[in-house]
Amino acid sequence: MERILLLTTKYPCRAGEGWLTNELADCFAKEGKSVSVLVLSWEYSDGESAVIDLNGVRVYRLRLWKIFYNKNIIFSTLKIFLFSALVRFRHGRVLRDTDLIVATTPCIVIWALLDFFWKKTKAKKYLILWDFFPYYMRDLWGAGKSKLFSFFLRWENRLYRKFDAIGCMTKGSIDFLESHYKIDPEKVSLLPLWTKQLHQVVLDASERSSIRAKYGIIDEAFVVIYGGAMSVVQGLDNILDLASHSKAKPQFQFVLIGKGSELARLKARVQDESLHNVLFIDHVPRDEYEKIIAACDLGLVSLSGNHAVPSFPSKSIDYLKVGLPILASIDKYTEFGGILTRDMKAGLWVEAGNPVTLAEALERMYSDSVFLSECAKNGRQYYEQEMKVDSAIQKILFACEDI
Repeated sequence: MERILLLTTKYPCRAGEGWLTNELADCFAKEGKSVSVLVLSWEYSDGESAVIDLNGVRVYRLRLWKIFYNKNIIFSTLKIFLFSALVRFRHGRVLRDTDLIVATTPCIVIWALLDFFWKKTKAKKYLILWDFFPYYMRDLWGAGKSKLFSFFLRWENRLYRKFDAIGCMTKGSIDFLESHYKIDPEKVSLLPLWTKQLHQVVLDASERSSIRAKYGIIDEAFVVIYGGAMSVVQGLDNILDLASHSKAKPQFQFVLIGKGSELARLKARVQDESLHNVLFIDHVPRDEYEKIIAACDLGLVSLSGNHAVPSFPSKSIDYLKVGLPILASIDKYTEFGGILTRDMKAGLWVEAGNPVTLAEALERMYSDSVFLSECAKNGRQYYEQEMKVDSAIQKILFACEDI
C-alpha cells in the first residue's frame, strides 16, 4: 500500500494551522508513502479550490460557490447532496489511482464518492469514525424530526458497510457502533486520537505576561480558557453560566477563542448580562493559539448536555500538549469524563447543565495547587505515551493488511 488517499472536510493549509488530518498525511509521507488528500472546504473560509503540494503531500481542495455556504436548511442540504458529486466529477481519477483510501466522518458528505467509485477501485478502504452524525443531529433537533433522523441513519449505515475497516476513538464508540448499526464487528478496531509529538511549550514569567498583555488577558487572574468550534454541539452556555456564577470572584477570567455559528449569540449574551469576566479572542493560527493556552491556568472542555453518544473532544489534545489541566462540562453518556479522571488523571468533569457543581470543581482546582500541578504533569505524560501519530498509521495499515 504505497499510494494513500485521504478524504476529509478538514485539512488546513495555512502556515501554523495543522490539524489531526495534516499530521496523519505528513506521517504517511515521512514513511515513504505517496500521499494525496481530497479535501472538501466545508466552510467558505477553509480555502478556495486549488491543487497544491504541502510537506510532500498533494492536496486537491474543492470549494463550492459562495451561495452554498448560506446558513439555512436549503443550501445546507444542497451542499450535502452536490459537494461530493462535484468532487467525483473533478477528481475521480485520484480515487482510482490509489492503494488505500482513508476517509473521515461524517460519511454523508462524501456519499457520491462512495457510491460511484467504490467498485471502480481496488483500493482498501478505511474509515476513521469520529462522530455519529445522525445521532448528534437528533439530539440537537429534538423529537420533531424523527423521519429525517431515520433517513440519515439508514443512509449512513449503508455507507459504513462500504468500508473494509473502521477505526473508533474509544471502546465506548465501538460498543455504540456495534449496537446501533449493522456492522461486521470483525471490521472494527480501536484508533485513539493522535498528535505529532512536540516539545512542550513552556513560558517563563516574562513571556507569560507578554502573551497575556498582547491579548488583553488580566496578568494576575486565574485564567480559564476554551478554544475551539463555537456551535450548538459544544453547548457553550455551560461556560457563560459558570462565568455568571463567578461574577463576584474577580480572581477568575474566562477566555474563549474560536469561531462558529454561536459566536454572535454568545457575544450578545455576554454584553446583555455584563459578564466582564469573559473575553473573546478572534481565531488565531494554531502556533499562536498554543502560546495563548500555555499562558493560561486551566483548559475547558464543553459539550451540550443533549447528546447521548460517546465522544472524545479533540480540543483536549492542545491542553494536554502544553500541560494544561482540564475541567470538562459534558454529557453523561460520553466516555471522556472517565478517561480524563481515570486514565489521564488530568482534571475533573461534571455533567453539563449544572453551573453550581461546575463552579465547585473550578474552585477546587483553583485552591489546590498541588492537585493542579499533578493534573498538568499527568496530562502531558498521557499525551506523550498514548497519542502518537506513528502509532495511528500503524494501526490503520495493520487493519487493512489482511483484507
